[in-house]
Amino acid sequence: MPKIDRMPSAAPHTDNTAPVPAPWRRLVAVALLSGAVRRIGGFLTGLVVTWWQHD
Repeated sequence: MPKIDRMPSAAPHTDNTAPVPAPWRRLVAVALLSGAVRRIGGFLTGLVVTWWQHD
Protein backbone atom coordinates (compact mmCIF):
# COMPACT_ATOMS: atom_id res chain seq x y z
CA MET A 1 0.00 0.00 0.00
CA PRO A 2 1.32 3.46 -0.83
CA LYS A 3 1.81 5.88 2.03
CA ILE A 4 -0.69 8.76 2.02
CA ASP A 5 0.81 12.15 2.85
CA ARG A 6 -1.75 13.81 5.13
CA MET A 7 -1.05 17.52 5.21
CA PRO A 8 -3.53 19.77 7.00
CA SER A 9 -5.38 22.03 4.62
CA ALA A 10 -4.83 25.77 4.78
CA ALA A 11 -8.57 26.46 4.58
CA PRO A 12 -10.35 26.53 7.95
CA HIS A 13 -13.13 24.05 8.54
CA THR A 14 -16.67 25.42 8.25
CA ASP A 15 -18.66 22.75 10.10
CA ASN A 16 -21.89 24.55 11.02
CA THR A 17 -20.13 26.93 13.40
CA ALA A 18 -21.63 30.26 14.34
CA PRO A 19 -19.97 33.18 12.57
CA VAL A 20 -17.68 35.33 14.68
CA PRO A 21 -19.33 38.69 15.37
CA ALA A 22 -17.68 41.76 13.93
CA PRO A 23 -15.10 43.32 16.30
CA TRP A 24 -17.01 46.60 16.45
CA ARG A 25 -20.16 44.78 17.58
CA ARG A 26 -18.24 43.14 20.41
CA LEU A 27 -16.77 46.51 21.43
CA VAL A 28 -20.21 48.13 21.46
CA ALA A 29 -21.64 45.26 23.52
CA VAL A 30 -18.79 45.45 26.04
CA ALA A 31 -19.15 49.24 26.30
CA LEU A 32 -22.90 49.01 26.92
CA LEU A 33 -22.47 46.23 29.45
CA SER A 34 -19.73 48.02 31.37
CA GLY A 35 -21.78 51.23 31.38
CA ALA A 36 -24.79 49.38 32.75
CA VAL A 37 -22.67 47.71 35.45
CA ARG A 38 -21.26 51.10 36.49
CA ARG A 39 -24.76 52.63 36.69
CA ILE A 40 -26.11 49.75 38.76
CA GLY A 41 -23.03 49.76 40.98
CA GLY A 42 -23.34 53.50 41.57
CA PHE A 43 -27.02 53.13 42.38
CA LEU A 44 -26.38 50.31 44.85
CA THR A 45 -23.52 52.24 46.46
CA GLY A 46 -25.82 55.24 46.90
CA LEU A 47 -28.45 53.05 48.54
CA VAL A 48 -25.88 51.53 50.92
CA VAL A 49 -24.49 54.95 51.89
CA THR A 50 -28.00 56.35 52.41
CA TRP A 51 -28.99 53.38 54.57
CA TRP A 52 -25.72 53.57 56.54
CA GLN A 53 -26.19 57.27 57.33
CA HIS A 54 -29.86 57.19 58.25
CA ASP A 55 -30.82 58.01 61.84
